[in-house]
Amino acid sequence: MPFPIKITPPPYVPSTDEARLPCTDAPDLFFPPDRPERQKEQLERVAAAKALCFRCPVRTACGDWARDHQEWGIWGGHTEEEHGYRPTTARLKTRSTDHTKAAA
Repeated sequence: MPFPIKITPPPYVPSTDEARLPCTDAPDLFFPPDRPERQKEQLERVAAAKALCFRCPVRTACGDWARDHQEWGIWGGHTEEEHGYRPTTARLKTRSTDHTKAAA
């Protein structure tokens, strides 16, 4: 049984601002599911995640942090491909054991 994804904001986000982050309301949008995903489903999920990102007060810092740390998923309104890198297989495998990483 897959573990639910929990959003843990990057360290630059003050704990007093965590409740204002739109990603905390729908963390599953920011990462692909643990099952095959149809293209239409993926496009809808990514669009919904990006829409939440564009309302976020820390969107730019979030995207910069994710790019610098080569995080996978949607961060700052961009996918890892849009940030200009592809996560390694080793990094993707951590998803199955570490569900505390998240998108903001």
